Amino acid sequence: MKNIKRIFAMVLALTLVLALTVTAFATEAGGYTITIKPKSGDNAAHSYEAYQIFKGDLTNQNDTAILSNITWGDNVDQSKLGDLAAAINGITGAQGEDALTAASSAEAFADAISALNASNDSAVAQSVADAFGAVLTGAPKTGSAAAGQNAEIAVTEAGYYLVKDQDNSLNGEEDAAYTRFILQVVNDVEVEAKSSVPTVDKKIQEGEDLVNANNASIGDEIQYVINSTVPDMTGYEKYYFVLNDTMSQGLTFNNDVTIKIGGQTLDADDYTVTSSVDETTGKTSIKIVLKNFIQYKSEAGAAIEVSYTATLNENADLTPTGNPNEVTLTYSNDPNYDYAGEPGDDHDEPGENEPVGVTPKSETKTFSTGIELIKVDGNNNQALTGAKFQIAGEKLNVTLINEKVYEPANDGTWYMLKDGTYTETEPTEQTADSYDSTTQKYKVVEHVTEEVTKEQVNAVGYVDSTGHLKFEGLAAGTYTITELVAPDGYNALTQPITVVITGTMDDTNMTCTWTATKDGAPLDLDATTNLFPIEVENKKGSQLPSTGGIGTTIFYVLGAVLVLSAGVVLVVKKRAEI
Repeated sequence: MKNIKRIFAMVLALTLVLALTVTAFATEAGGYTITIKPKSGDNAAHSYEAYQIFKGDLTNQNDTAILSNITWGDNVDQSKLGDLAAAINGITGAQGEDALTAASSAEAFADAISALNASNDSAVAQSVADAFGAVLTGAPKTGSAAAGQNAEIAVTEAGYYLVKDQDNSLNGEEDAAYTRFILQVVNDVEVEAKSSVPTVDKKIQEGEDLVNANNASIGDEIQYVINSTVPDMTGYEKYYFVLNDTMSQGLTFNNDVTIKIGGQTLDADDYTVTSSVDETTGKTSIKIVLKNFIQYKSEAGAAIEVSYTATLNENADLTPTGNPNEVTLTYSNDPNYDYAGEPGDDHDEPGENEPVGVTPKSETKTFSTGIELIKVDGNNNQALTGAKFQIAGEKLNVTLINEKVYEPANDGTWYMLKDGTYTETEPTEQTADSYDSTTQKYKVVEHVTEEVTKEQVNAVGYVDSTGHLKFEGLAAGTYTITELVAPDGYNALTQPITVVITGTMDDTNMTCTWTATKDGAPLDLDATTNLFPIEVENKKGSQLPSTGGIGTTIFYVLGAVLVLSAGVVLVVKKRAEI
């Protein structure tokens, strides 16, 4: 019997772990236990397998494990020893008589590997593990663990084992990565799984702060920042790093991606950006692929920053749901797999059925609200039409949105009336007082028109046939509402209305609580419309006595009267601290 003490040095050199603890006890059945501790950040359940590579007699001398009488383990496919010999010879550089062959003994293979004197977790050590991983056979010993828990594998014989995750057990799992092959001699040991799980964190840039949620106005640009780090890519020859972003229909992607790694801005040729809008949901899907990501292997731990903007648009959701934007990261997660990639110019995306992991989604939300004016008679609360209002605020953006929109046009055939409707009947001297303007003509346009400005602007609109006028898509701010034209027979408001809107953000729960006041008095948010309703009362003018005359009645025909269907959507750039 020949003791091979140096086999233990070889085992230590090839153990692909950060920590190794050899304990002094055996299982009750006379076997041993391999305990695999989870890697920090790996939040998946694991199913591990232990394959016996060498077996022999295990003894302890002066706290040193010695494996003697080495023979092939039960899980080495001896029909593939020629392939294994070629692989080991390629690593050691052995040629001629010194080279291993299919006929070489297990002890000879152990000697050749030991002579490499490879350092722990080195590329050479991983190459040896890969070589053995290609010749496995038979049923392994198994052990499993819930997320974040230790896994235990009971083995009945002393020997040298390759430990790995079960094939295809983690494909597509969140926060999961396969461990690199672990080679370990058994004497009741604890090893730490060798896996690397990248993370992704998306925020909204608000001044100097990064937040999970904010409020904004239609037309506002929202700055997004995604933070990650270059993962540990030890054991990989190819690595995928693909960001998948989904924007709600209230957000318009501005296609202005910039990426930094380790503080250095990448060239546009270093990544690809593609986007598409779903015709049914209106959601925008964005895919950002970093090309040849393995080139950053030496920069493990370096910061990755991806930034881009979106604009809150006329489809903004005013409900408590807000306007979400979420991102996930798809990444390579099996260092033991030979990735090829999706066919293409650079093969930088996962091929079909290749093992990849995905991070949990990281989400942000943007909230918006609005005001609804309700014009009523001051005496009986009857709805009034014909009122014209102006709303102003600091740095407003205005968007006029209608199913059918009347645009000023010299070649138009329509005129606006003071009740907010339109007619193709030309004004006469007798009917002129009923027209908003006797010279301005309009034409009907079948699309949405927008007027967007970042400066101080005034938005003007008439109440509709029910006396309502909506100013939608407002952020926190102070707004002044002035009545420009009162309904016929009524006195206009003598003082403007001041509305102050405040949005209180809960960044942890990603919610926004809206409050508002009208001239200092609190307003209640309508849970159905998600707008702040404001009743605006008008008093009738004085009826003076008169003598003689029978009066004059004016008749005219309104041609194809159309009512503005969506009102005026006011966009207010947020100016208040939240």
